[in-house]
Amino acid sequence: MPAYDKPLPPIDELSRPFWDAARAGELRLPGCKACQHLRSQFERWCPRCGSDQFDWVRLSGRGTVWSHVAFHRMYFKSFEDDLPYGVALVELEEGPRLISNIVGVPREAVDIGTPVEAVFDAVTSEVTLVKFRPR
Repeated sequence: MPAYDKPLPPIDELSRPFWDAARAGELRLPGCKACQHLRSQFERWCPRCGSDQFDWVRLSGRGTVWSHVAFHRMYFKSFEDDLPYGVALVELEEGPRLISNIVGVPREAVDIGTPVEAVFDAVTSEVTLVKFRPR
């Protein structure tokens, strides 16, 4: 596996199940046992009801582009060759929204409402990033 020089997400006890699932090619998010709220944040308590009881729910990986933006400024040297690059907010069919990248098409081809599906990019032996492609 070639060296990956872009910033990597921190992995801790709360987020590890998400990253383990991504390595296995699955999209999982915490779902509250009390109110069934699905969330994309890795917190101990449900933001809707305050419960600390949750399961990791396997999701379809399908959604739509809710918003997107092109970054023209270099915030990290490792992204210099990618400028301009796109970042999207994807609303999953199950409700939560994830910030990610849309791959497989030129940045200009991404529109709000574009149907997408999750793909998994193993960038290191420990981290597989969840990205999306048009479906």
